[in-house]
Amino acid sequence: MSLEINNLSPLSPDLKKLEIIKKATALDMEIVNRTGFKKFTSIVKRQFQSYYFTRAPIWRTLLRSQTSKNRMTPELFCLGSVRSGTTLLSDFIMQHPCVVLPLTKEIGMNDAPISWLLEAQFPTQKEKQAVEQKYKIAKTAYCSPIGPSLLFPLLARNVNPDAKIVVIMRDPVERAFSHWRWDQSIIKKVLNDKLWKDFPQFDELIDLELDASQYKATTGIAAAGVGCGGYLQHSIYLPFLKSIYKHFDKDNIMLINAEKFFESPAETAREVYKFYELPDYEPADAPSGNAAPSGKLDDATRAKMSEFFAPINKQLYDYIGEDYGWQ
Repeated sequence: MSLEINNLSPLSPDLKKLEIIKKATALDMEIVNRTGFKKFTSIVKRQFQSYYFTRAPIWRTLLRSQTSKNRMTPELFCLGSVRSGTTLLSDFIMQHPCVVLPLTKEIGMNDAPISWLLEAQFPTQKEKQAVEQKYKIAKTAYCSPIGPSLLFPLLARNVNPDAKIVVIMRDPVERAFSHWRWDQSIIKKVLNDKLWKDFPQFDELIDLELDASQYKATTGIAAAGVGCGGYLQHSIYLPFLKSIYKHFDKDNIMLINAEKFFESPAETAREVYKFYELPDYEPADAPSGNAAPSGKLDDATRAKMSEFFAPINKQLYDYIGEDYGWQ
């Protein structure tokens, strides 16, 4: 199949599909940024979308679980930690004409830990057949910033042991600071509440996490992300990678340096399409509606974080056989 695919002319973008993806991103960003009645109207509007940027309303999932039991199994996984470029890369994957959209970009095992709830969020076989009739091939994808969950690779294997997995990793210092800035946009509406009085800024939070790390403790200071981890812990990729390699064949795993991706997103997307054995396709610009607020990292804090990550990064480079050049 792959030889036949590579001989075809590049597919053209599906403009209707691109608009669906763009609309999903824009609507969820509206809900994050709006207040009062405007926020309420956006939430009501969101109940009836065909595709979601983040988790779908639970009633939609429950309804889908009753309407069809014959659904696609994801063959493509795109994984990483929060603020690693997973959203941008996922949008490039989802826009490919041969990828049938699931209910949501970020299904999340934590939100749907039962197989029938998970399966309900993937396309029907009827939807698959419609895409196959047009393009000869149809696959669906599971994309989520699930790192550094060590349990997820086992659950993913039980969904599809032959799936192809892309893992994107970003400079841990930059990722952690971007993670914190993103959290500020999430919690900004409660920072004036008395419970949040004198809440520490990033520099102090990192000091707390560095101190906790001496005792092998978790901090639970990150608002977004997996479990009770902190900003530093979400940037420690090696245990997550080892778990993936334990449960999947190495030939089915592709690693991406986020910095390279950010420099040439379309080029990286084409490499991912090839790895996924999808037909040639020239990607359109993907929406970038969830950029973190701007900010400057204090030099002293950067130095502390770089010192902390230096030996951790070295272990990662030794394991993957490539130096990403993170400072």
